[in-house]
Amino acid sequence: MRKNKYQGYRAIDFLKDEDFLRWNFFKEEDDNAYWKNVMEKNPELNSSIEKAISLYSTQIRLNHYSLAPEAIETHHNVFYQRIHQHKRRRKLYTWLSFAAASFLLLFAVTQIYQHSEKQESGLLEFVEANPLSADSSSEDIQLFVSSEKIIRIEEKEPSISYNPDSIQITGKSVAEVNTPEYNQLIIPKGKRSRLTLSDGTTLHVNSGSKVVYPNRFTGNIREIYVNGEAFLDVATDPDRPFIVKTNDIEIRVLGTKFNVMAYEEDHETQVVLATGAVQIASGKNRSKTELTPSLMYQYKDGQTSVTKIEVEKYISWIHGILYAEDERLDILMTKLSRYYGEEIIYDENIVNQRCSGKVDLKNDLGEVLNGLTFSFPIEIEHENGIYKVRIK
Repeated sequence: MRKNKYQGYRAIDFLKDEDFLRWNFFKEEDDNAYWKNVMEKNPELNSSIEKAISLYSTQIRLNHYSLAPEAIETHHNVFYQRIHQHKRRRKLYTWLSFAAASFLLLFAVTQIYQHSEKQESGLLEFVEANPLSADSSSEDIQLFVSSEKIIRIEEKEPSISYNPDSIQITGKSVAEVNTPEYNQLIIPKGKRSRLTLSDGTTLHVNSGSKVVYPNRFTGNIREIYVNGEAFLDVATDPDRPFIVKTNDIEIRVLGTKFNVMAYEEDHETQVVLATGAVQIASGKNRSKTELTPSLMYQYKDGQTSVTKIEVEKYISWIHGILYAEDERLDILMTKLSRYYGEEIIYDENIVNQRCSGKVDLKNDLGEVLNGLTFSFPIEIEHENGIYKVRIK
């Protein structure tokens, strides 16, 4: 292996690399050893390699193209025979460049990326390069249309929609859509938004959340990023799967309704399925979990679980209702602080208190907290705009 051969490679670069393609195509022992060595000696590349493996397994399908299955099988057999006729790696490179199967793989990669390289292949890279947080000091909702244009929204719950040629906020056009750039929607604590994407998919975005998405989808997949909480009603498009990425998992759907909660500071991700079906990939090995309606998927500390739940209790926040079911009181306080956008300080001892019930979020926060004093041995103090919760 040449020193630093893969320095600076992104997932798309690996998908155009003949050695990488052969490894995924045949899974030969010597290739397994070779790439294990690459990953051990270049740990900074592991993320890109794992993403390339995931894209290879989910996006590259030889039989999607014009060759008949018999022709593909013929090319596969010829390629396989040539591989085994030439043991030395240097000769493998030569034969690889002329093999028809390699051409098919590279053709598949080209088809995947030629219309969507700026979007799908670089979503997480864009997120990493633009670490904007919903915990910013601004009390306004911020819509980053581009690096040069930021739209600040004072409304508490605005409706934002993407039309073919413009972006509208509560029915008013605020920007043109000229090129398929990534946009970022930053929702501070205390505010929410309804977002309609260019394909008709709608999101109810909760307080303290960040969503990254292209202003229009141009590739053969639709892909967005969520840090926080959102309820999605995904527009059906059998030819273009919809993918939601968080810091820990990837959710893949064609058309469905589900809630995803993935606040970075919570160190836990939840997916609740209302209708349809979703496939969730998590962990380094990208293990997959299929969800059907009324199931909740949880990912925490590398562990996954699936439980039966009442969906309405997990999506009722979009209607101004918050349910708690045997929930720690400190977690409820965190949710209330996000929703109302007001600071709540509490004693550590309240973690021993658990609660069940319904909170009407249309009520004043002080009224909500005072109501809890009838059920728990706590007292509330409001001073300098900060609520303090103490055990009696």
